Amino acid sequence: MPIKLSLALVLALTLLLTGCAPLIFTAGAGAGYVATQEEPRSKVGDFFDDLGRSIKQTTRKITGTKPPRTPTTAGAAGGLVLAIKNSRVAPTKVAPGDQVQLTLRYVISGAPEKGIKLREKNTLTMGGQELSVLKDETDDKENGTWENTLTFAIPDSAKPGKYTITQQISARGQTRSSRRSFTVK
Repeated sequence: MPIKLSLALVLALTLLLTGCAPLIFTAGAGAGYVATQEEPRSKVGDFFDDLGRSIKQTTRKITGTKPPRTPTTAGAAGGLVLAIKNSRVAPTKVAPGDQVQLTLRYVISGAPEKGIKLREKNTLTMGGQELSVLKDETDDKENGTWENTLTFAIPDSAKPGKYTITQQISARGQTRSSRRSFTVK
């Protein structure tokens, strides 16, 4: 049973990652060998390697804010308020080799003076399928307006089509997200 399960998992991953049907050679008694085409698997690997090498990011605090003073102005989760003020991707039409820049501006208010642990996550998808997590970091953040800029190059191996980036911030049970798209020609 474990061999069949492992073989099924290998087959599923092979189809997912290569887009090619594998050839299976059985060696008897439930054992098997999977042969795949190396070129498609290499292209997938090249896509992620190129993408990973090109990512650059900065996060900066733009302005500070004071925590709310009254319960009526306090948000959920003990006064904490998270809000996305602006989200964009530029340019929206690109070719392989072009740079894409993501910008996310958000506000934190009602946090304690020492700040909060805030998670920022950016995910790249195509056709509803997750391709890569571009950023997934948790840092201490104080009250204020923050801006994160993330830039990456479109790999030469990128397929034409519409790509979507989900930008997400979360802290103390609150999550805010924004989706922006760009098209590879």
